[in-house]
Amino acid sequence: MLTSRFFRRLFLPYLLLVCVAISAVGSFAGWRIRKSYLQNIRQQLGNEAGLVGDLIGPEISGQNVNHIQPQVHSLAQKLGCRVTIIDYSGRVLGDSEADPAHMENHRHRDEVMRADVAGQGESIRHSATVGVDFLYLARRLQSPQGQPYFVRLSMHLADLSRQLHLLYGALAAVSLAVIILATGLGYIFASRHTAPVRELADFAKGLASGNMHYRMLSSGTGEIATLAAALNAMADSISSLLDQTTKDHAELLAILTSMSDGVIAIDMRQRIVLVNEKASELLGFPLEGAQGQALFELVGNEPILRATTEVLSDGQRRTFQVSPTVGRYLEVSACTFPSEGPPQGLVLVAHDTTRSVRYQELRKEFVANVSHELRTPLTVIKGFTETLMDGALSDPVAGPKFLGTIRKHVDQLTNLVSDLLELSRLESLPELPRPVRVDLVGLVRRVADLLAPTAQKKSQTLLIEISRDLPRVLGNADYLERAISNLIDNAIKYTPEGGTVRVSARQEPDEMIVVEVEDNGIGIPADDIPRIFERFYRVDRSRSREMGGTGLGLSIVKHVAQVHGGSIDVTSTPGSGSCFRLRLASPREALAVGAA
Repeated sequence: MLTSRFFRRLFLPYLLLVCVAISAVGSFAGWRIRKSYLQNIRQQLGNEAGLVGDLIGPEISGQNVNHIQPQVHSLAQKLGCRVTIIDYSGRVLGDSEADPAHMENHRHRDEVMRADVAGQGESIRHSATVGVDFLYLARRLQSPQGQPYFVRLSMHLADLSRQLHLLYGALAAVSLAVIILATGLGYIFASRHTAPVRELADFAKGLASGNMHYRMLSSGTGEIATLAAALNAMADSISSLLDQTTKDHAELLAILTSMSDGVIAIDMRQRIVLVNEKASELLGFPLEGAQGQALFELVGNEPILRATTEVLSDGQRRTFQVSPTVGRYLEVSACTFPSEGPPQGLVLVAHDTTRSVRYQELRKEFVANVSHELRTPLTVIKGFTETLMDGALSDPVAGPKFLGTIRKHVDQLTNLVSDLLELSRLESLPELPRPVRVDLVGLVRRVADLLAPTAQKKSQTLLIEISRDLPRVLGNADYLERAISNLIDNAIKYTPEGGTVRVSARQEPDEMIVVEVEDNGIGIPADDIPRIFERFYRVDRSRSREMGGTGLGLSIVKHVAQVHGGSIDVTSTPGSGSCFRLRLASPREALAVGAA
């Protein structure tokens, strides 16, 4: 494209100059020929007008001028032009090409008026009478009797037009030949001068497209050869620098991508020049298109923006906590770069401290919950033990009763510790231990048989609705038995006497196996449903303790479902009952989860 424009700028003006010169010469030649031709005609017509006046003049004095018309026709044929005789008033007395009686007054014709003033006048115009262009020449004469009149001779310019057409045709042919020759010579001349420029353009295109191995091959001496050598040396330097820059950039991207911290680099105008994916994740903005945008357009966190402005103004490094951003707690460090010299920008490093903060919160919550769960039974045990030591042990009625209460709370403590250990074990499992194909039908029936006496004590109906062709699941039988047992036991506990607990299992179209435990008990309020799978969470704490619950059963069920590649959910209506659904992965999906 560059060489094409250069070629046009060099070649087209040269060609245009040749065309203009030829056109000017042709136009001037045509003008000179026309002028010379007209001058000759004027001179000829002037002489002939005098001759016509000598022959016609004696006839003008008569009253009857009809005999002039034949003489006018005769003279016109001999002279080869149109002859018109006009009296001084402008009336046409005779005309070689029209009937004078039907011709208009000619007193105001240009050539006649000029002849009246100067003795001879002329004009070139289109004749309305005969329909062609004419050169008109009129002379004012006097008859022998002294009567003035005008002799007008006219000649049509067809011969002039024909000669000019021939001239212009010849000039056009010669001009075309000269233009073709000049075009060829100009093309050769322009090509020789544009070849080095074309090589320079190809060299520049090669560098622009990333071809750092392209070099100019111009040889010889002169400015172009010197320029080619300099450009080749420059290309070598650029190639070396580009290779090093690419290597450094790749290393930087690899470091930024592998970092677990978010990094944002901005310039002094607070526009992003570098950002990694972790930063977009932690601060909640899209990575695509982030580079080049202002920081405040993507990050709306006020502490970060304020600290950025302060660090850019005073250059002092700052580390501060941000909580929460996109549901995360962050520790952000801001410092300018480079370390020496005037700052050119700022680097923000965001470290996700959410897990640490939540661990601290969970630790505090766990300690508080365990302390609360242990305090009540320990207080009861201590109180009844002191009462027994004070003499109640010998009381035949109160003694056994107090010992029974102590035993109940000791059992509650034992269950609590056992559940805590079990939950801790489940949470620490990297994968399902010793997975085997478990007969879910037999497992559910076994759990139902173990809990049937408890249901019978409350006159409850325990229904088992499981198809015998239910496929086996891949998992741990002990964990599954514990989870299903917790669900059925809870249903029995929170269903009043005479109620119904239904246990069913089926395989759904997505091949997940669902175990449902449904009751018509007291139900769960809607506000409590999202939290019932949390550790130590109870809808009714006093009633739960009274029934011997530890507050960890549903949390254990949730973890058992998770290690089996499934989930647990519940639907409930207060006063109408609840339905817990334990979803377990089919053997094929469980194998896929284990492989992953």
